[in-house]
Amino acid sequence: MESRHVPVLIVGGGPVGLALAGDLGWRGIRCELAEQTDGTIATPKMNEVNTRSMEFCRRWGIADQVRNCPFPDDWPLDIVFVTSLAGHELGRMRRPPRTGQMPESHSPERLQACSQMWFDPILQRFAESCPSVRLRYRTRLESFKDQGNKVAADLVDQDSGTRERVTADYLVACDGANSMVRNTLGIGHSGKGVLGHPLSLFFRAPGLLEHCGKERGTFFLAIDRGGLWANIRIVDPANALWRIMVLDTDGKQPPETIDRDALVRRAVGRPIGVEWAGLNIWTRRRAVAECYSKGRVFLAGDAVHQLSPTGALGMNTGIGDAIDLGWKLAATIEGWGGPHLLASYDAERRPVGLRNVAMTTGFYLAHDQFAGGLAAIEDDSGDGERLRTEIGERIVRDVGAMFRTIGLQLGYRYEESPICLADDTAAPPDQADAYVPSARPGSRAPHVGLRDGRSVLDLFCRGFVLLRFGTDAPDGSALEAAAAARGVPFNSVTLHETDAASLYERKLALIRPDGHVAWRGDVLPNDLIQVMDRVRGA
Repeated sequence: MESRHVPVLIVGGGPVGLALAGDLGWRGIRCELAEQTDGTIATPKMNEVNTRSMEFCRRWGIADQVRNCPFPDDWPLDIVFVTSLAGHELGRMRRPPRTGQMPESHSPERLQACSQMWFDPILQRFAESCPSVRLRYRTRLESFKDQGNKVAADLVDQDSGTRERVTADYLVACDGANSMVRNTLGIGHSGKGVLGHPLSLFFRAPGLLEHCGKERGTFFLAIDRGGLWANIRIVDPANALWRIMVLDTDGKQPPETIDRDALVRRAVGRPIGVEWAGLNIWTRRRAVAECYSKGRVFLAGDAVHQLSPTGALGMNTGIGDAIDLGWKLAATIEGWGGPHLLASYDAERRPVGLRNVAMTTGFYLAHDQFAGGLAAIEDDSGDGERLRTEIGERIVRDVGAMFRTIGLQLGYRYEESPICLADDTAAPPDQADAYVPSARPGSRAPHVGLRDGRSVLDLFCRGFVLLRFGTDAPDGSALEAAAAARGVPFNSVTLHETDAASLYERKLALIRPDGHVAWRGDVLPNDLIQVMDRVRGA
């Protein structure tokens, strides 16, 4: 069989695979993506693009497309706890609609409601706009073999049946929780694994909230006499598309035997006719792969970590994988990345996977405390009112924690990274609900607003950036020369904003192509070649 060659072959065309293809294309790296479906998303698995992912979209120039997705900009993103949509409201966490959002101190971007059925096409158009990217749908990976100096992959066109051999310098599997690539490599998981078998029901119901007499919100959690049993989300207000997620089932019932009408009646609190749009039973897991790569094969997204969606971190964690791996693949292919650079992918991203799986599992398990003693919760009585008041305060505090995650979104850091030069400062606390900006090496370089209206994040692109704080900061030309000697793309920027100097706490900070701090100090180290070799993985 004749073969052709591509530097990077990506398997799986969900948001993580598309993000990686787009990032590689943005960096000018030739890559090909194979996706076995036609890419159409009818019932989305994710509905929120978090703050850090929005920062990456900003870098790629597509943040406005996400903000302008069909989700109405005047629809409040409130989280609401109810006995049912037509029943009692127990508590409400206010989150403003897009038109009411104000910039926050920690980022130029904010979390956006953007369903996968809109986000995937945005990523697809971005990737396709890069001349070096080829997307192939209805194309299945049949087999592959790491041959030491390359990976040989056999692809099948599912419409014509045509088989083709493609060789690649690297293969990246973004092929989901049941990854064929991971299973073929024999890579196992750590963690308990299965947490349950939720059921997702999709339906259309125009005017549902008005019918129920409820103020608008986006995410409703239903707790009745049987406990906290479901959440109800408006996916597409313009087309009245809703999703009910029953938090757990036995996982054994055939989908065609499920009484969908009874479940929607319980969630709504009264009989209502709906147009059904889809149903699926899936597996909630907490699992992290034992390693993120083997030889020339790398894995990202659900192929290496399965998170409970409590906290909306599944896809967003995968986007972080794509960003970390993207620049390292590009550097290696372009020749300036050192021989140990790609090994740092596992060293950096696996601890983040473990962290995010642990925290989102904790959010999910918090639901269990609202499982008994609720007989009066729907009663129009004094006892019922007292119980609703007490439960409302607790549930907003405890279950509501899964919506207070700015620390999870922005606070991850590469503590033991082999390509960062640690300093002697103490790590800030790692809390889900609070982000402590830090320029400590390994951390996301913190946002600072610049005089020209940009964010300091807008200075970080395809190469390393040396930030100099104030005109009296040491001259960075010697470090620039060391970068040039190793072929490392490099730029130096002098900032005069006093709040930036205060936040970064040093006169110099070296920022990696992914926006994380590689090194900082008040003076340049003596051996600058050694510094460049360290940060480029040599």
